Amino acid sequence: MPPPDAATPGSTHRQPATEPPVGHSLAQDHTVQFYEDEAFVIDIVEAFITGGLERGDPLIIIAQASHREQLVARLMTAGVDTAAAISRGQLTLLDARETLARFMVGGRPDWERFRQIVGAVIEHTLAAARPGTKVRAYGEMVDVLCLDGMPDVAVELESLWNDLSVLYPLSLLCTYAIGHFGQAERARPFMDVCKAHAHVIPTERYTRLTAPEEKLREVSLLQQRAQALEAEVQQRQQAERDLRDALHQRDEFLALASHELKTPLTALQLQLQSLPSAAARKDGGERLLERLDKAIRQTERLATHIDGLLDVSRLGDGQVPLMLEAHDLSRLVRDTVARAMTSAAEADCPIQLRADLPVEGVWDPLRIQQVVGNLLVNAFKYGRGRPVEVRVEGAPDHARITVRDHGIGIAAEHQERIFHRFERAVPSSAFGGLGLGLYAARQVVVAHGGILRVESEPGHGAAFIVELPYRPQ
Repeated sequence: MPPPDAATPGSTHRQPATEPPVGHSLAQDHTVQFYEDEAFVIDIVEAFITGGLERGDPLIIIAQASHREQLVARLMTAGVDTAAAISRGQLTLLDARETLARFMVGGRPDWERFRQIVGAVIEHTLAAARPGTKVRAYGEMVDVLCLDGMPDVAVELESLWNDLSVLYPLSLLCTYAIGHFGQAERARPFMDVCKAHAHVIPTERYTRLTAPEEKLREVSLLQQRAQALEAEVQQRQQAERDLRDALHQRDEFLALASHELKTPLTALQLQLQSLPSAAARKDGGERLLERLDKAIRQTERLATHIDGLLDVSRLGDGQVPLMLEAHDLSRLVRDTVARAMTSAAEADCPIQLRADLPVEGVWDPLRIQQVVGNLLVNAFKYGRGRPVEVRVEGAPDHARITVRDHGIGIAAEHQERIFHRFERAVPSSAFGGLGLGLYAARQVVVAHGGILRVESEPGHGAAFIVELPYRPQ
């Protein structure tokens, strides 16, 4: 008698059948057949059953309900007497999901239960078979697990089948829909499935090819597609990393910009709030002028931050508009230094300027002054309390501006990074600022066809060197 959960459909007479269209003999194999179209699975299993019945081999088919119904209909149409095969114990039909549920514990296949349940079916089948016969088993339980999104559990079940084949004479055939492994993260389970089988059969797209040239062409095409997909995956992973970095930088910048803009705004509010009391005092005129001067300086600081934000947005798009004019670079630098004297005094940074000789060329005067101004602000910030040296020179093929401080210096590993947006060599909490000055300066210099670089050692200050062609190309 067959097991109580085996199907017992009826049929008519059996007709000769051929072996299943797989690439290897199933006599001593654990074989996996991948497929694209479910109709191909029915073809494979029908041939698997009819071939086994023709040989007199015992068969165990553990399939999904829809597949079992289609198989029975196919076999009846082919004249296979399935009822007789089932009654004599040669053919056993089981439901994949029901059988799977009987030995799963905590979402994983349990070896003892699997051995008892599936082993009992094998022993019953072998009892009705001729001595020395191997049971030919086909299973879709692993495919069901993949369908349910558990390819790693399917690999565990394949290992249990291999363990069971040590206890019983088995020839195993499994099928998997190739679509289960269409995502990059499923590459490892796919390889594990392949390793769990003695033979791996490609999908019907390959097995249906007959000419060797066609097969080689298909293999080459698949290799090209795999390489292209791998490259695309790597590009997308890099894009995701870049996006995460950009979002992180954005969040840091927004927090920093909020702090930097709020500081002068708060100081401005305090100065404005003190104006009425200062005006009411007997010496109110002098105090009023002092408060107004401080308020003006805070508005200038606030405006500088805002202008920097607006400017860097244009620079980030690669748009650095230049208004080129013939100018004396030494004069431009002297004028910039003169306007920075108040900031230099606040930072206690005496400026030593050497820009006596005229250096004529064609530049954007406002942009060049922006560059020198940003370099001076940087020198005052990191070289507070020490002198700053500014020098203008003319070389045969370029003009040079050097701004040197005697501050904390910059480690070699940070010397390129400081020219990036929102970057510093030290924590922003210690020195403040938006991390845009050096970035904007380099963008302007590059737009002129020049170079901005730094020479520095920690503890020995830093020299920022601007080299400009006399006329942008």
